[in-house]
Amino acid sequence: MGPTPPSASSILQTISPLPFILSKSDDSVRKKDPKYKRYAANIDRALALFERVEEWADYISFLGKLLRALQSHTSQQIPYSPIIANRLAQSLHPNLPSGVHQKALELYGYIFGVLGRDEMSHELHIWVPGLLPLMSYASINVKPHLLHIMESYILPIPAPSLRPIVRPLLLALLPGIDDETSESFTDTLNLIDRFRSHVADDQYFWQCFFLVILSSEDRRLGGIIYASRKFPSFSIIPNDKSKEALLESLSDELKAIIKPEPGLMVRALGKGLEDEQILVQRGFLELLVRNLQLQSGILQNIVTPYDLTLLVISASSVVLRRDMSLNRRLWTWLLGPEPSSDHSQSPPTLSRSEYFRKYGLTSLVSGLKELISSVSPDPISRARPYRICLSLMDRWEVGGLVVPEVLIPIVRSVRRYKDEAQSDAHYQEVLKSASAFFDGVEAGNIWGDGFNLITTEHDLDLLLFIVRTFNVHEEEMVIVHLPLILVTLFILRKQVQSLNRRIWLELASEVLEAIPARALLPTAQSEMQSFNGIKTLERISQFYKRSPDEPSTPPYLPATISWILLTVTAELVTSTLNDLDFDAGDISIFAVNLFTKIPGETMWRNDGLVQALLGLTPTVHVPFKVLYGATRLLGVVIERNGMTRQEIDMSLRSFTELHWNYLSIPTGKYHVESVTSLWDLQSKCKDHRIEAAISNLVAEAYEKPEAGHAFINLWAHSVDYANFEAILTRPLLLMLDSLEDKYSPLRSISLAWLEMLGATSTSNRLYGILVSRILKLQFLRRQEYSFGEDDDLELFLYYLKTLTNILAMGPPSLCASLGTDMISVDASTGNLLQHMGLEEGDPSYRGFFIRVILRTLKYDIPPDSSSELQESLSKVLRGALQLLNVILMNPDKPVAPELAIEQALTSRLSSNLHKNDIYTQTLILDVLFRTLKVNYGDGTSENANVHQDSVIKLRDSVEILSSVDGTSARTPTSSLIQCVIDGLSTDENQPVLDSWVKFLVDCLPFFSDVLFQILIPVVECFCSQVKKTFEELKVVYCSKSSTSLPGSEGALFALMHGLEHIMVAAHDKLLDEESKATNPKTPVEPGFFGTVISGVFSVESPQARSAAANNRLTVLLCFQDCIKICHAIWLWGEEIAKGAQNDPDSASNESFMYISSRMKYRARRILERLYMTETLESLETLIDLHRTTPVFKLLHVLDGSRPKLTLPYILNAIYSRVNPVILESSAKSSLTTDIADYQLLEFLVDYVNSLENDAIEEIWMDCMAFVKDVQANVGLYRHVLPSVLVFISIIGSKVDLTNFGEQRRLRKELADMFLKLLNSAVTARQISGIATPEPSVLSNEKDKYSDSDGTKTPTSVTASTATTIAQSPHPLALQTQLSFQQVSLSSTSATPFTPVEKTEALNPKPKFSQDELCRALARVVPSLQKVLLESDRVLAACTTLGTSIITPALKSKSFPSSANAAVLEVLYQVTKIPSTEKAWKASVTDAYYDGKFFTISEILRPKWRDIFLQWLKHDKERMPDIISRVSSHSSNTNALFGWSDQESILRRLNLRRVAFAYMCGDKDQFIMNLKETLDKLSELVSSSVCESIRSDVFLCLRAIILRTSPVHLPPFWTFIYTELQDVFSELTNSDPNNLRPENLQGVFAGCKLLDTILVLGSEEFQLHHWLFIKDTLEAAFPKAEASPLPLIDRLSLLLGVPMSTAMAVDISTVSLTERAIRRPMLIGQKLNNIAELKTFFSHLSIASFERVYTLGVADVNTLEDEIYADLFA
Repeated sequence: MGPTPPSASSILQTISPLPFILSKSDDSVRKKDPKYKRYAANIDRALALFERVEEWADYISFLGKLLRALQSHTSQQIPYSPIIANRLAQSLHPNLPSGVHQKALELYGYIFGVLGRDEMSHELHIWVPGLLPLMSYASINVKPHLLHIMESYILPIPAPSLRPIVRPLLLALLPGIDDETSESFTDTLNLIDRFRSHVADDQYFWQCFFLVILSSEDRRLGGIIYASRKFPSFSIIPNDKSKEALLESLSDELKAIIKPEPGLMVRALGKGLEDEQILVQRGFLELLVRNLQLQSGILQNIVTPYDLTLLVISASSVVLRRDMSLNRRLWTWLLGPEPSSDHSQSPPTLSRSEYFRKYGLTSLVSGLKELISSVSPDPISRARPYRICLSLMDRWEVGGLVVPEVLIPIVRSVRRYKDEAQSDAHYQEVLKSASAFFDGVEAGNIWGDGFNLITTEHDLDLLLFIVRTFNVHEEEMVIVHLPLILVTLFILRKQVQSLNRRIWLELASEVLEAIPARALLPTAQSEMQSFNGIKTLERISQFYKRSPDEPSTPPYLPATISWILLTVTAELVTSTLNDLDFDAGDISIFAVNLFTKIPGETMWRNDGLVQALLGLTPTVHVPFKVLYGATRLLGVVIERNGMTRQEIDMSLRSFTELHWNYLSIPTGKYHVESVTSLWDLQSKCKDHRIEAAISNLVAEAYEKPEAGHAFINLWAHSVDYANFEAILTRPLLLMLDSLEDKYSPLRSISLAWLEMLGATSTSNRLYGILVSRILKLQFLRRQEYSFGEDDDLELFLYYLKTLTNILAMGPPSLCASLGTDMISVDASTGNLLQHMGLEEGDPSYRGFFIRVILRTLKYDIPPDSSSELQESLSKVLRGALQLLNVILMNPDKPVAPELAIEQALTSRLSSNLHKNDIYTQTLILDVLFRTLKVNYGDGTSENANVHQDSVIKLRDSVEILSSVDGTSARTPTSSLIQCVIDGLSTDENQPVLDSWVKFLVDCLPFFSDVLFQILIPVVECFCSQVKKTFEELKVVYCSKSSTSLPGSEGALFALMHGLEHIMVAAHDKLLDEESKATNPKTPVEPGFFGTVISGVFSVESPQARSAAANNRLTVLLCFQDCIKICHAIWLWGEEIAKGAQNDPDSASNESFMYISSRMKYRARRILERLYMTETLESLETLIDLHRTTPVFKLLHVLDGSRPKLTLPYILNAIYSRVNPVILESSAKSSLTTDIADYQLLEFLVDYVNSLENDAIEEIWMDCMAFVKDVQANVGLYRHVLPSVLVFISIIGSKVDLTNFGEQRRLRKELADMFLKLLNSAVTARQISGIATPEPSVLSNEKDKYSDSDGTKTPTSVTASTATTIAQSPHPLALQTQLSFQQVSLSSTSATPFTPVEKTEALNPKPKFSQDELCRALARVVPSLQKVLLESDRVLAACTTLGTSIITPALKSKSFPSSANAAVLEVLYQVTKIPSTEKAWKASVTDAYYDGKFFTISEILRPKWRDIFLQWLKHDKERMPDIISRVSSHSSNTNALFGWSDQESILRRLNLRRVAFAYMCGDKDQFIMNLKETLDKLSELVSSSVCESIRSDVFLCLRAIILRTSPVHLPPFWTFIYTELQDVFSELTNSDPNNLRPENLQGVFAGCKLLDTILVLGSEEFQLHHWLFIKDTLEAAFPKAEASPLPLIDRLSLLLGVPMSTAMAVDISTVSLTERAIRRPMLIGQKLNNIAELKTFFSHLSIASFERVYTLGVADVNTLEDEIYADLFA
């Protein structure tokens, strides 16, 4: 079934009403006789009937009565002509049946017959506009009547009068010939020809025709049908004449087409070729093929190159349709006719390829290049030329010539778009099209251009982009072309390297990587023996410049290519190594990769290269990158037998020492790479030469202590190799030999390495080497227990001493591992152990060594042995016993204490700080620690007595000194602490910093009693040194230089290790004191330092609780510093792991990643320990850091991604500041962190928002408990209620997405609490419009507060106090001050306020402003449905918001300023919730009808538009109500003859409301209200009582036109052009300089409306352009003979301004890719004088023509902005 026909009522609703006053008197009527008056009255009555139209038949009836009224009197003047014309136009509405149209045409025929030809020529502007649109929708039986009227009455009009409507006539008639099978086709076609003949100006006719094609898409089908029959042929025009001669030779018919200029014809053809209908495109292509061939002299000589390019590109664009019929015609036009087979023809015809090369190639290539150079961000537009080029390759005649010209521009365009693309998806879309084109291009074309990029343009960057981006791995490319490109790169390296050596090297590496091994052959098969770069380059150039017909034989064989590449590479490597260029390493790596590519190359030598490698000796500074590459190259040369054995020995020694020097760098840079390089050489040599070279370097460690560090680094990165003994055994034994020499600098390094060995669990490697050595001794393999003269007892003794030194001097963990590490036993080792009788018992290394020792003790010396053998046996036995003693001995070895040593060692240590002999410090520290341990540790009773004596002596000395001058003496304790701080802070001590840290950590038990007094300066020292070392390491790894700074990762780890131990010890001490204070016990005897401090300097404190509080504060302040510095280190490591920071020195990238990961792990371990120790305080510190850097990821790491562990502490931090009474004392925060409660709530919101949805179930109970506490104590939480509401909305939204959220009871409880808190928040009295300042919580709770007597009392140890302690030269004296501060604190009132109570009393909680509440509510409202679940609850919440927030703001006296952005955001979010209209609709309605609404600020207009759009969508009757308020009838009974000013203002406001409603809606949202709107507008303008309303009517029309599709606007056009005619006609009939202000603004509004319509370029209104402007080529090329002027041109002349004919844009400079923008000419809100419109009147015609000619696009955004500006003016 077909569609249901529309009802009569629905059709009538869209019909335009009468736009003029029916009762308006006609001056001509009063001047006539009575018969004429009766005649006019009859017509008036007939016209009045149209107001009562109800059915279609009424139109026929009323039109018949109107006809009879017109026939009642004979007169050539018809009264009420405009009204009759509009009624007739109304009767031709497309929705009315054909019977009405026929009746209307009958009236048109009668009226035209009455008027006659002369009168019609004067009234064309009245009668013709309504008749013109009919042909486009007329039925079959109507078209003949229409053609008859045009032929009988319009055609006879004199040509000068008919000339302005030639274009409208074409627009009207062309739809009648778009169907060639139609009955009226021939008549319409003939009528067009008759009009053309009647005008007698073919030039003018064709220019109008081209404008129609150019501007009207619906008329193009009829246009191409007409052109296919009437367009003259230009194909026979020769192209061998000059432009002038060619023009002279043309016939008048052809001249009419191209004069005054051919650009319009070209643009019309181009627009037709770009039409969306394939049928239209096919017709225009057929027209080109038949009538305008590419070789025509018109296109080649007369048309400008730009216009020809435009036409060729438009034609070529049809290939995108993928239609064979289009493509076939395009190829015919581009390639010309098929060449004749008759060779005797003279002149000979061109081949199709030659034809295109001669006539179309230049234009097509230039057009494509311009399209390719587009800067449009749209990926579709950017990829369009790529797709065109891809399709053009379907014909080799076109593609073969075009592709070489556009390939490189396309690649450049893609590379440019990579940086310009708005997203990666856009770039990938463009790249996909470009790659499809690239894949279709022949390899020879691609690399021919690549060859030119190297040799001519030197654009290596672009070639590198090609290699990395596109598919260059086709077989022909990788086998033939890439090797040639690589050879070319090396031959021209000097020329191109001067531009960018790095790009050259990257390109060469990429090309080499793409070349497979099969593309190269061994050099032994090479045909070339000598190399000449110039000849080679010429041969390659000839290969790429060959014609397509020549064979594509490669210029060189693969073996020759290999020989050339090896030769030029060796030459380049030799020169760079000799000069030590910065890129010599990369070039060496390239050479290595080249060697690996060439298969079967086992014997190759280059003397220059060998000498260059031998020249890299330790005597010269070799950058590591160079060394790394040269090392790999050396391995390849050795593997290819390219060096003699002597040369290999020399090079191995040099390279090993060079790498050894880099291994000695303390920062860790290049360590991993150096070790890898050494093992690479070892894999090539497969002997012990590397081990011998390293052993020699270790033997020199007495002279160069850095070699010890080098071995440590070598060990750390080599122990994971399977055959690590190959190069580590002998160097290891040499390192361990240093343990014997107490004065050797290498000894301290070895000890430090043993410490590391115990910590890294690699001691089994060390023991394994010793076991393998011992098992090789022959005497241990004999069954009998006897020695012989041949037994090497000295070697055995050496092994025993070495192991003894290891265990005696190594860490406890190293000794412990001796008993836990198991021997790795293979088959041979197992048999040997069994043979030796050592396989039974403990399988650990300790068991093995004990068994070896026990076996050794059984040996006897034969009686006849020499004395030397006996002495050797004695040494072996002593060594074995000593080893056993070390294994079994007690670590607490008693040593007699010597009290005088401590001061001497401390003094010596202090004096040695700034000397170069730093390794002596480790010895001093060892002795000093042993001394302290004996004196103050758990010694014997004798030691204890000595200890008590020392305490008494020290106390007496301090008392004597204090009594003399009243100052504190510099005791050994203070000197020692200061010395340690100085030692840790000295840069020269970095290599032995771990010894200092170890000393301090081991001595912590001795400082127990004064730990809190020394804690701040010590921790500050550690933190500052950690920060300093950390910054130095960052500088090292951010620099390409290998120069080392004092900082090293070893020092950093040592400092962090010490810091961790100090913090843990201090906290343990704090917990111990707090437990004693809670549960007092019998005090134990204090330690030494505690005795000194408490007995000499302290004052008895009446309240131990305050002292404990100060101790806790001290520890927590140190915790904060430690957490901050560790967080900084962790964050840096995290950024590196994400790739946010990279080491610029790529040679050390692995080391960089290794060190950064270790630092991050170490910082995390400290943070985890501190977090577990003091979770709440640590968490508050992290929250404080969250202000600048997000800490959520770190927080999830610390709590193991278990928010159940973290959330309670966040809540406790909030409770501690808001409601501390509900917490136990142990759960309360110390309030030392500078963070307020509202900031904690903000963090809580962000934290919960960052959690996974499933985590809500874990924290649900804690969240509910917090919400319940807030509900129970709203007064305490009143200042943070907005954040609480956001918190509830987040957990409600998250729980809605989980299975846990299915528990309705829990959700209901949350919803109830939310509603109550929402009511409390929006009704709280403390809400104010202005936010109060937010006081610093830290200043209230940590610094100072006032007592009742007005004095200031310190509440804690402040940060300034801590700094003073650190900076003072007398720390111990400041500790005394600290003690007195504690006493002062404890001596306050017996019942002091808590810090929170004191803050509440003196600084009330800050009030939140309405803006803060609204911003929170804007986040809450979108989640209301998830939180409240039930619709009635949601409605209740929205009602609360509407009552408390929205309504007061919208109904305030200060509206609209009271409705700020925050309130509007809440309102907008509420409007998006369905079924809540009752909560906000009334308030929004009142705001919309508020008289001050149109004074809102510009920044708030977008949000108001969104709100009103929701308002209009929710209430379908709202738009009719807005429109109904527009009325012309006065409600004032006193104003009988006009409107009062108040009513006038009200009507103008109502009009603006209608306009704003249309602007708020979407496109075509209010099409059902168009008829009602038009009724009201017509009613208003028909009233004569107020002219000022007209400007707002025009403003409303502009809004309707912008928001309505052209298909729905036909009813408006008659009304619009009639009103515009009325406005401009009145202006021409009056004095323009004496207009009233309201009339002036009406003219200005009319000009803006006309300007808007012309900018939009509506096709239907083009039928009426001629009424106002010259819409033909005469705007730019005016005729000398007189013709009727349109209204705007007449106004221009009336104001004394000649019409402008100069186009503002030079057409030749218009880009093919950037469409011109059609901008309005009038921008502004007020007109002061009519003279300001002179430019508009004089330039409007030419501007409108220019907009069409340049194919411009309407600037809709500017038009909208102008409407908004006028609305809110």
